[in-house]
Amino acid sequence: MMQIDFTQAITAVAKAAEAAAVRAAAIKAECRARILVVGSETTQMNIAQAGIVFTAAVLDGNPREAALAASGLQEGDLALAQAWKAWVAAMQSACRTAIVESTDPVWPDVPSGVADLAARF
Repeated sequence: MMQIDFTQAITAVAKAAEAAAVRAAAIKAECRARILVVGSETTQMNIAQAGIVFTAAVLDGNPREAALAASGLQEGDLALAQAWKAWVAAMQSACRTAIVESTDPVWPDVPSGVADLAARF
């Protein structure tokens, strides 16, 4: 007589957990791709580096105009960089919410001027 090993059976719970993991991975990948469309990882690092150079120049006592010139930033870029950071955080929050609540992600719009900033770096 043949005996069935039920420990090897795939349960509905296991299937649901696997589907949820696949869905979460897809949402995370979409979030990342949407962020990277605005600015690559290199672009993001370049902007962060420009902010560091600007801050260092200001702390060294340089006038704002000189600090901007040294960093490659323009007037208003620091506010755009902060808007970008807030947008990325909002994207990540939308990603987590969609995963936890099993809903479609509601992606926030890219703030005005952020893509232009990214294009320069």
